[in-house]
Amino acid sequence: MAKICIVGMGAVGGLLGFFSSRGLGEPVYAVVRRSEHAEKLNAGGISLEGLIKGSYNVKAGLKPPREGCDYSIIATKAYDAPKALETVAPYSKVLAVACNGFGPLEAAASLSKPALGVIVDYGVTRASDNRVEVRGLGSLTIGPPRGSPGESIIYAETLASIMELGGANVRVVGDIEPWRWLKAAVNAVINPITAVTRKPNSIVLDERLRPLVEGLVEEVTLIASKLGIVMPLEPLSYVYEVASKTRNNKSSMLADVETGRRTEIEEINGYIVRVAESLGLEAPYNKILYSLVKTLEAGI
Repeated sequence: MAKICIVGMGAVGGLLGFFSSRGLGEPVYAVVRRSEHAEKLNAGGISLEGLIKGSYNVKAGLKPPREGCDYSIIATKAYDAPKALETVAPYSKVLAVACNGFGPLEAAASLSKPALGVIVDYGVTRASDNRVEVRGLGSLTIGPPRGSPGESIIYAETLASIMELGGANVRVVGDIEPWRWLKAAVNAVINPITAVTRKPNSIVLDERLRPLVEGLVEEVTLIASKLGIVMPLEPLSYVYEVASKTRNNKSSMLADVETGRRTEIEEINGYIVRVAESLGLEAPYNKILYSLVKTLEAGI
């Protein structure tokens, strides 16, 4: 069986570690930044609460194991991904990127390693260093970037089969790009709206916000179409479906704002605004929310 290493044992990393460990029948290896975090994981593993319950053991350290990893899953914040890739790439056969937004998968694909995108639509929140709460059930979508070598789909299928054995709902796709833009529509709506309103994902379902939600989705859809990308599902319906399934979840961007941490607004709405400008388009709804979240980041 494959050896799986995970960089970024937060909410998403903790969930993917659960599926991986259950699928493999053995601990996953976690690469973390703090020695005390590694000590906690090695001593107590990680427990899942909420809609998925269970626990699993972890072998944690500040660096990848000397023998290397078949799959290294990058589940850090998007802005931490370049450093994470630099740390694990020399020890990895395949790089699987599960970060929000744009940039990390492009960085992984530029390295001399097979790369995969992993889209996570579960609602998860990090409760502590070794506790993750699952507040919404969803799916994983795994596939290679557009234009990848043909054998890349085999890597995606292998990783998917492990996750499925571990209890995940998984789809494998031959081109992850349309699914990334579909997830971009979700992220561009849920993350900044919850961060600005300080409300859980259910706020997106408020009918008073429907014009804003529709405007954001229309902008993302238009930009994607100009790039030659056709969404695999109707995006507005999908945004509402995800918001409904994860209605009790606190988005990662809201959690970041509440704790005074840097958000991923640059890699989500900021990226959408920049691409729109490069195409000669306008994205006013995304631009306004981008500016509001940047203001919150600055503590104004």
